[in-house]
Amino acid sequence: MRKKNWSKAEMKLISLEMLRGEKSVLQICKEYGIAEATAYKWKNKALFALENAFEKTENTKNLDAEKNRLLRIIGEQSLVIDTLKKIVN
Repeated sequence: MRKKNWSKAEMKLISLEMLRGEKSVLQICKEYGIAEATAYKWKNKALFALENAFEKTENTKNLDAEKNRLLRIIGEQSLVIDTLKKIVN
């Protein structure tokens, strides 16, 4: 097998090809010149990412809280602007 630095896009495409199941893993490995262990490692990474893709992470919860905080500030500033416009006119 040749040693190559695979891009993330290439690893993703090869993993997806394995997940589709249209070809055997051995066929895919021969086609791309990768070791079976490497192919299964990429496939497992893809499955792990897919498994976690639909779960709300702590980071996502923090982003939601920050979004709500910023929307509240925007609303308050909008009220101040409207009030100042009424005072000036």
